[in-house]
Amino acid sequence: MEQQVNTNQPISEKPSLLGIITKPGETFERIREKPKVLMPLLFVIVLAVLTTIISVANADFVQMGMNQGLSQEEAEMIAGFSKTSMIIGGIISPPIIILISTLIYLAITKIAGTGAKFKQLFSMTTYISIITGIGLLLNAIIGYFVGTNFENMSFTSLNSLIGAEGATGALLSYIEVFGIWTTVLSAIGLHKVGKLSTGASWTIAIIFFIIGAIFMMISGFTQGMMGA
Repeated sequence: MEQQVNTNQPISEKPSLLGIITKPGETFERIREKPKVLMPLLFVIVLAVLTTIISVANADFVQMGMNQGLSQEEAEMIAGFSKTSMIIGGIISPPIIILISTLIYLAITKIAGTGAKFKQLFSMTTYISIITGIGLLLNAIIGYFVGTNFENMSFTSLNSLIGAEGATGALLSYIEVFGIWTTVLSAIGLHKVGKLSTGASWTIAIIFFIIGAIFMMISGFTQGMMGA
């Protein structure tokens, strides 16, 4: 007797990089079934490094050093060190930020008793970080062609229309397209992957967004006071 194979059972597919943009809900479901880390993490790092390289190319570190009273040789030495440090930071920072976010999400899901695993949440956070990386790269590219420095790259934010400074400017710079997109994806991901309720997922995502906005306002206020 020939063995019959049941072809009606759905086959779980791997999450794709493009899927986080085109089909986020489906992608998060695939992440829960087959969490992938290496490829999306490498992609996020590549985005971060490209962003850093473009930002560095658009900044005159030598002139900034000379404006602070350094000699040309000293300014060139510090400029080389600054560029190298920024590129290394572009490689190291994404995994660290993703890890910290994952640990926070893991603690929340442990308290809620949803049974979400570390790898699932790490994969979810990494895929969401792709959107953040694309946003930063896009702003860096626009800044390169416009000619502004890397400290003022907020072309996708409300502040690009208003041009405010200080705490208000920092807040308006924080309210931008990709930041809001990331918040929405975080809520969906916590529900699909973390198995939290819809209300809890949105509440946590919004709270994190508000906390980030508060820190940005404090930073903007502090910089404004130092520059006064």
